[in-house]
Amino acid sequence: MKILIAVHSFLPVQGGIENHVYQISKEFVANSNSVLIITSSEKNTKKEEIIDGIKIKRFFKINCPFFSSVNFPILAFFEMLKQDPDIYVSHGYGSIMPILSSLAAFIKRKPFVFTLHGYPEIKGKKRFFYYIYKLFMAPIFLNIAKKIIIVSKASKSKIEQEVNQNKLIYIPNGVSEDFSCLEDYTKKNNISYIGRLDEDKQVHILINVFAKLKKRDKLGLLIVGKDEGVKTKLQNLAYKLNVDAKFLVLGYEKIKQAYCDSKLIVLPSRYEGFSLVWLEAMACGRPIFSSKVGDAEYIFKQAYKDKKDLFLFETEQELLEKLEYFLENETKYIQTIKNASEFVKKEYSWKKIGLQTLEIYKEVLENKK
Repeated sequence: MKILIAVHSFLPVQGGIENHVYQISKEFVANSNSVLIITSSEKNTKKEEIIDGIKIKRFFKINCPFFSSVNFPILAFFEMLKQDPDIYVSHGYGSIMPILSSLAAFIKRKPFVFTLHGYPEIKGKKRFFYYIYKLFMAPIFLNIAKKIIIVSKASKSKIEQEVNQNKLIYIPNGVSEDFSCLEDYTKKNNISYIGRLDEDKQVHILINVFAKLKKRDKLGLLIVGKDEGVKTKLQNLAYKLNVDAKFLVLGYEKIKQAYCDSKLIVLPSRYEGFSLVWLEAMACGRPIFSSKVGDAEYIFKQAYKDKKDLFLFETEQELLEKLEYFLENETKYIQTIKNASEFVKKEYSWKKIGLQTLEIYKEVLENKK
């Protein structure tokens, strides 16, 4: 099968969608399919290259100042029309790529499959642009799509208002078998955040909480991720609170080490669909404390069983209390963390997720015939 995947950005850019596309594409190639990724270019990236058997073509883009996923790779659409894949695929609600690729599929009379990674909860001035997208752009690709894969159960109730429910298929995110650490978390000192640095991730909550921890003098604060407009504000907050925070930008091949260098991970996001950080932290044997967003409660119940509430929080004060309790009793968590690691590696392997996704593509192609 020849698969064309259109996505707003791809490796070496780090993010949940980028890593998802990379991992499932590797599985597609391993199962004797060809994959072409059409994406936008970044500084110091090649226009064309092959990574792990995945062919990538990057195109010059015009950035939108309001949304990190919204950019306009002008010539990408013509490349999509030039290609002759068996199926067109795109990822990410809020991006221009699903619109371009669905139109290309429609013109070429080929099936189109869209993957929804999360349904954004937009606040402030961005809401105007979001409603334009929802009312005038999203209906284009949602109607053309033969199937819509959702990686988050929490997104289903929202997206099903816009589409035929028979189109929806749930296939979650996965985790790489490479995510494991030699030493356990008790031997580490970093409290870490891993992910994009934007307003919706609410990293300021972690900095505020870290400043109030009783044992902070024995701990480090590690913040790993690409800046999308808030890094300076976060650095100023850390300085104001006398917190020595270390900010890093790492390539995908080094992300695992960030987990392994951590005692625990905190994800204080305003919204998520199904965060890869949950699975990656768990797989690495690292406690993950998360706001109650997206599929958090569902995943944490699966992995941590009746202990899930030890790791979920709703307020800044609640996070502080749960981190203080953990730091006083961290050895009591060892078996719970170990069980979670074994569970996610078994149930959420990328091989399993990739094969499930391929079956949907094959079903769409069969129905076309």
